Amino acid sequence: MKPVETATKDVPQGDIHGYDQILKYFNSEPVKQTKKDAYHSITFVTTGIIAYDGGQTTMLHLGTLLSQQGYDVYYLSYVPQTRKEMAQNAEFNYAGYEGTCLDMSQLDSHKSDIWLATLWESAYVIKNKPGYKMYFVQDYEPYFYPYGDRYQMAKRSYELGLHMVSLGPWCAKMIKENCTVTSPIDQINFPVNLEQYPYQSRDFSHYQNKSSFDVAVYTKWSSPRRAPINIQLSLKNCQAILAKHDMKLNLHYFGTDKAAKFINGENLGKLTKTEMIDLYHRCDFGIAPSMTNFSLVPFELMSCGLPLIDFKEGTGKYFLPEGSYLQTSFDEKYLAQTFLNARLNSFVIEKRVKKGVSYLKSITWKQTLTDFEAIIEKISITVA
Repeated sequence: MKPVETATKDVPQGDIHGYDQILKYFNSEPVKQTKKDAYHSITFVTTGIIAYDGGQTTMLHLGTLLSQQGYDVYYLSYVPQTRKEMAQNAEFNYAGYEGTCLDMSQLDSHKSDIWLATLWESAYVIKNKPGYKMYFVQDYEPYFYPYGDRYQMAKRSYELGLHMVSLGPWCAKMIKENCTVTSPIDQINFPVNLEQYPYQSRDFSHYQNKSSFDVAVYTKWSSPRRAPINIQLSLKNCQAILAKHDMKLNLHYFGTDKAAKFINGENLGKLTKTEMIDLYHRCDFGIAPSMTNFSLVPFELMSCGLPLIDFKEGTGKYFLPEGSYLQTSFDEKYLAQTFLNARLNSFVIEKRVKKGVSYLKSITWKQTLTDFEAIIEKISITVA
């Protein structure tokens, strides 16, 4: 008897040949750090530059600020991508970025005072290079994978001996609780760029007369940590409950490829900054679930004056003060009640928006740069 061919295929998670070009870097050699009196060059080692990538946009913003402080900043790819393609995507992600893009042909010859890993694979790539090795941690990356090979390798990347720098408190918390840490782990401010996402005032008293709300919903089908299935199911069931109360939700999804078909709203696809700001200004609420480290998007929504709805199952509570947003649950009954309460108590929404915007003013990029430069100062020989 022969098996029947099925449409469902196993995901090739065990194919080692995806790492053929960097296999030599995966070993158990301990990290050896080289400190200096002063550091002049900083190199972010990255998976090329990917358009619409929030983590790489953060990297480019930090790199630009460091460049403006006089450091020689580089973005070195450990995957195949031309310098021209890297530079083009870098400019798209963060217009006016500063620093030099280098393709993977420079991986062995490039020299740097400070190396910064940006993904778990790059931690292995840089750990035995001359210089001081750091790890810019923007998420707890074992959660990117099912429990197995890549989960364990990602977890081990935090145990290699690199000096880790956590963007916000959550990553540091997860690493300390789940890993055997033998090297420093510092934390820098998780920032928002208020100037690029301008505030627009709203008359929230009008909410009590609304029979429909427009909701901007950020999610990514390629990223389970942005809850793409959960959010569609919750909102669909929520819509059914609200219909019994003569309330309608108009859902405007963004962040996913335009070809994707959502079950209960329009898909605007991946938006430019200008398009996102326009969406935020014309909607009544914003939703951007984060199940692991926080996304920049909730901060951007709030910066534009849009009331944020976040979920207790996620990590918003680690990044937002109580009373600055509307906390709810993926349980559709609680989610529906959030919208019903908004219509009944519009003054509460206004208070939370004001508190949220006030908080955002305290988490600027200036503070993030100050935090990072303090770490560099701390690792200099003269201080040590």
